[in-house]
Amino acid sequence: MSQYAKLRVCASCEWIFKLKNTKNCPRCGFTHYGARFVYGNKCYTYSKTQKPWVDRKVSYYKRMLMDKVEKLLNNKIY
Repeated sequence: MSQYAKLRVCASCEWIFKLKNTKNCPRCGFTHYGARFVYGNKCYTYSKTQKPWVDRKVSYYKRMLMDKVEKLLNNKIY
């Protein structure tokens, strides 16, 4: 017997949410998967901390800052 998981993870932004009366992710509107299928038992902790979503945002800003550093070092403006 198969049951549709209520805890879902967005396939695009990795936001973890409980499925209510929405068809898509509440943050970006993309489709979703079962959170336990993706993250295993850690999905329950991640639903409270949103660690995958936060890590993705932090890595994006880190890349932006590192690009600025590289640009400044290449232009020797410091």
